[in-house]
Amino acid sequence: MVKFLLDANLSPITASFIKNLGFDSKSITEEKLGNLTDSGVVEIARRENRMIITFDLDFGEIYHTKESGKIGVMVLRLENQTSNNVNFVLKQFVSENKSLLEKNTKSLIVIKSNSIRFVK
Repeated sequence: MVKFLLDANLSPITASFIKNLGFDSKSITEEKLGNLTDSGVVEIARRENRMIITFDLDFGEIYHTKESGKIGVMVLRLENQTSNNVNFVLKQFVSENKSLLEKNTKSLIVIKSNSIRFVK
């Protein structure tokens, strides 16, 4: 089962929503760790075997330069970053790609409003 770590730029509402979809989800904000550096977030993801969900493009760069194949990162490139839209996009993504997601827990996944890209 895929476990997620939501970066501080995602709402706790989305963390609860993902939990309601049946996934193990941890929120940096709910854990009161909002002041963590990106490397601190990566360390938690690595230690707890979690895929990071974020709006922060820096995590894509971190994945490519240091963490490729060691952690999973899902970068959301959405113009509408409201909780309702993010939840809608994530629900659609996991319902249509659950088995693919489970096979790519250590990949970089870039989700846009009209496309999804898996990078290993």
